[in-house]
Parts: sequence; structure tokens; C-alpha cells
Amino acid sequence: MKNLSNEAFQQARSYIMSNGRPLEQALFTYEFADGSAEEVLQALKQFQNEDGGFGNGLEADFRLPHSSPMATSVAFQHLIRFADHPMAMEMIEKAIRYLEYAFIEQRQGWLAVPEQVNDYPHAFWWTVRENGMTWIDANWGNPSAELIGYLHIFEEYVQVLPVPKLVDQAVQHLLEMENFESEHEIYCYLRLLAMVPSQRTEKVENQLTSAVQSLVKLDRENWQKYTPFPLKFIATPEANHFGIPSFKVEDNLDFFVEKLEENGHSAPTWEWTEYIDTWEVAKKEWSGILTLGALISLRTFDRLQA
Repeated sequence: MKNLSNEAFQQARSYIMSNGRPLEQALFTYEFADGSAEEVLQALKQFQNEDGGFGNGLEADFRLPHSSPMATSVAFQHLIRFADHPMAMEMIEKAIRYLEYAFIEQRQGWLAVPEQVNDYPHAFWWTVRENGMTWIDANWGNPSAELIGYLHIFEEYVQVLPVPKLVDQAVQHLLEMENFESEHEIYCYLRLLAMVPSQRTEKVENQLTSAVQSLVKLDRENWQKYTPFPLKFIATPEANHFGIPSFKVEDNLDFFVEKLEENGHSAPTWEWTEYIDTWEVAKKEWSGILTLGALISLRTFDRLQA
């Protein structure tokens, strides 16, 4: 078992503070250096639009300034941690208004991005095709399942959507899956079920285990690529391991320690095929996001040197 050295931690810190976005810099300071929630929320607020949704490259792989359900789901991953803060409350209420406006009745959920995404630099998987959908939209739960979780948590702000019905429909959709094609859809379900723990029945846990077993990559050579590695499914030592052997989780942690020791930061394992100049900017932003995420995971699993 390997722990990240203080020297490597400082290299990662330096990378984030030199190359990361103000949001990741504020998050690092909040997590590791007694920074304030106000600084995080002020940085996050720069991505929120007048309609309450989030855009402006918050999800760094598409540079759409307009609001999208996908970028708004990313914002909520941060907002939920500061939900009692007055600034967050105001941002959340506005974001819920946007989600109600963007809800598609026929879909009983949302499409990830509007078609205007095509007018701005983006990774190819975010291209909206002639049918009005990206290929990501083939998997309903990403981001709809996760967004329904936020509606449940912040139901006091919801005015028109039937939240309990949507939760039930989302869980039923999970239970009816026979094939698991998208790890991102399962990540969204894990977030939903963390917000609605009453729905974590034995049947649901068994279905999640089947999904994780079908999707997870357990060998190191795969972790060099864009693949769902064990830590993508296991957020804390106490969490359900979904049948993933503990020694594979430990090896995954060792892997990230080694990478940070070697490189001083984490880098994306994917690339754009167009808009290469913008990709260079996005890649640097992603490196800050991924480096911060790696440090938080290593701390959660007690892998930072004392």
C-alpha cells in the first residue's frame, strides 16, 4: 500500500493553483487549506446563466455558453455540498427553475445538451445529430436520473414536476435494464441513490452489482485509457464494493499515487478530434479537475502521507 508523499502533494497543489480554473483552485483551498464556501460558490456562480441553468464550459468538453442539463448536473454536484449556504440556496432555486423549464414531458427527463452546442467547440461525442440527440442521449439516465435526485433533495423549490413519480420511474428504468452500455449512466444512478437511500432495495443493489461487474475494468493496463476503474464506483471505504475485490481497489489507489508521484498531476485519458486549439485549453482545465479529484480520493482512503 502506497501513500502520496508530501512532495508529490505539493506538486499537485502547485499544478492546480497555476493551471486550474478558479473553481478548482477555490475547491482545493476549501478542501485542504481552510478556504471558504463563499469563494467556491462565487467561482461556481460565474458559470450560471440568467435562466438559472449552467453553461460557459463548466463541463469542459463542450464550450457552449448557454445553459444545458448536463452542465447543470455538474453544478449540482458542487452545490449539494453547500446547500445550507444562503448563496447556494439562491443558486439552487434558480437552477431548479431552469430544470423545470427544460424538462421534456415525452422523455420524462432531459436531453444532455441543446442543439446550439454544435455552434461552439466541443468533443465529438457532444455533437447533436439530425435526430436532436447526442449519442450520450441513447442512455436515458445520463443525466436524467441524477437530476431527478437533485429535484428530490431540493423538492422545496420544485413547483410543477411530480418528484416522487419521477424517482419511481427512474428506479424502474434501472431495474428493467438488461444490458449495461454506459458507465456514465450508472454513475448517475449511484448519485441518485445516494440522494434517495430509501430506494436502495435488495433488487436495486443486485442490479447495480450486475451493472458494475459488467462495466468495471480491473487491470492496470486499462486504467491508462478512458475506462471505468474501481474508484469510479466506490466513493468511500465503507461503500458497497459491488463485488470488486478489495485488493483491486487498493491497487487502483496505488496506481493513482504512482501517477501523481511521476507526473505531479493527473491528465485526461481522452482527446478531441476537432477544435484542437480549444482542446489544449480544455485539457489543462481537465487536468486541474482530475488532479483535485485524485487528491480527494486519496485523502478519503487515507492515502496521503501524514
